[in-house]
Amino acid sequence: MANLTSIVLARHCPAHTSCPFQIEIPTMLNEYEQRREARIARNRDILLRLVGDLPNALMGDRGGESLKPKSQGKRKPSVKNVIPEEDQRRSGRIRNLPAPIYTSFEVDEDLGDANARAARRQARRAKNGSQARSGGPKDLLTTVKKQSKPPAPPTKGSIKTLNARINECAANRLGRPISDGTGALKAAVIHELSPTSNPRFSKYSGIQEWKNAVCLFVNVGDKHGNSYDNVFTHAGGQVSWFAQPKQHEETPVIARILETLEDRFDKVQDATSCLRLGGDVEIDDEDASEQKNKKAKTESKSKSKPGIQKPVWPLHLFARMEGFEYVYCGRLRVLEHFPHKQPMKFLFRLLDAPVLRNSDNFLGLVDLADADASLGKHKTKASAASKKMLERKEGVLK
Repeated sequence: MANLTSIVLARHCPAHTSCPFQIEIPTMLNEYEQRREARIARNRDILLRLVGDLPNALMGDRGGESLKPKSQGKRKPSVKNVIPEEDQRRSGRIRNLPAPIYTSFEVDEDLGDANARAARRQARRAKNGSQARSGGPKDLLTTVKKQSKPPAPPTKGSIKTLNARINECAANRLGRPISDGTGALKAAVIHELSPTSNPRFSKYSGIQEWKNAVCLFVNVGDKHGNSYDNVFTHAGGQVSWFAQPKQHEETPVIARILETLEDRFDKVQDATSCLRLGGDVEIDDEDASEQKNKKAKTESKSKSKPGIQKPVWPLHLFARMEGFEYVYCGRLRVLEHFPHKQPMKFLFRLLDAPVLRNSDNFLGLVDLADADASLGKHKTKASAASKKMLERKEGVLK
């Protein structure tokens, strides 16, 4: 192999100059490599003219002055701006400061908001109660009715658009459990009352609204036989019930329930009794013969006028022990309600109690939730019925 000699690109880097970019090119280069080396040398020459003597500049030799930073003395401590404590952006909770008030009114000032917070509403009620006891002036705001949002239109196929067959149920199912064998307990009642095959309803709600009536579904005993807040008194003649927490007197369904207080329903009460509707039942009451005579008169009138439409009572009760079928407990009428309780409390009268006391299913439920031990002569029968329910429940759990 031939010896390699080095040549200097004198054309680009003259011999009398000290060029740091001078390179040695081997003599054994092909034509392409020679052109490439020539381009590299040309580009470096252009770079040298643009930046000057860059290596010497980097070494700090520029006019005898060094580019190294001059040594400085001790730095003076910087003075920090002191911010007053009241201007510091720190959590007031950490500093144990009271919560700031951002409103333009006093916290206890009543702005007339019908949807005020429950705590403030309860405080007003407590204040009004104390003033009433002391004979002081009543708060005028208590006379203002609460404003309710208009109810949403019922969906297609909802039971709110259907008339319940409640009169048929009253004539044939009073004091009896309702089941369709599917295990859907509340749905069995809905299907019994519905004029259509598949009505839409909320299976989680204890208040079922129909177009012509309201049905309440309550539990009176849990799986251990303990009583719920819904309790019976007066040998099953009365029952307590609690509305949903957000409901009040102006809630549409509560307003429908309260309508039973009106005197106009006295005649409807007589016309919708089980006897008047054709039910074949026994009555545990002294005026049984009188009611049967009324039944005969009503039947004769209805035969003479076959086109007459029977009235419907607007409020009904279905009760059960948890996990069992609902028992139809007949018609309810409001005796008393407590609008200032949270939730609202109602005391209902069971209009069909004289008939229901002949039902073991009803007496068993009353015994499970008997709040005043008033069953009297029915106690033995009721105890046996409730015991049978509990035994059946234990058998299901096992």
